[in-house]
Amino acid sequence: MDIVVRGKHFDVPALVEERARTKLGRLPRYLPLLEEASAEVDIAHEKAKQPDKRFVVHVTVSGHGVHLRAEERAAKLETAVDQVVQALNQQARKHKEQIYGRSRAKAAKAPASAKAASPDGATAMPRDVTKVKRFAVNAMTAAEALEQMEMLKHDFFLFFDADADQVSLVYRRKAGDYGLIVPELS
Repeated sequence: MDIVVRGKHFDVPALVEERARTKLGRLPRYLPLLEEASAEVDIAHEKAKQPDKRFVVHVTVSGHGVHLRAEERAAKLETAVDQVVQALNQQARKHKEQIYGRSRAKAAKAPASAKAASPDGATAMPRDVTKVKRFAVNAMTAAEALEQMEMLKHDFFLFFDADADQVSLVYRRKAGDYGLIVPELS
């Protein structure tokens, strides 16, 4: 596994860099597809109001169609590295289960009644979907959608973009700024 460790506005101590390389090097044990993957580790030291969230470790692992991402914050740099590796290990295990069988075996053994249509004629929703909400989508600009999102105190807002003539989504990012998702058909 190719691992790149970068520090944002500070030098990463050699012991922490070695710790990250060692722990991330064990990731292919959980998911063999990651044997020839690449990992980018970005470490930042922030002046946070909360002292337990000063160090931020963001890791992105990509290889063979598998993309894992995790970000953790902690008071100590070593703790943040340990937490982010633990989160990636859990993601790798879950991905392996999806690929190699447990979920497929459960889907094959699911009773036919669960796959049948509901009484109103619609098909049954997967188990993960717990609620379906419907609402009218209004035509507006991205600026108007941001205003609407702020007024409703939501983290995202779906709207019909009048300029692009398609459905789009605005959302609040962790950094406090905003993002716009414009779907493209592939």
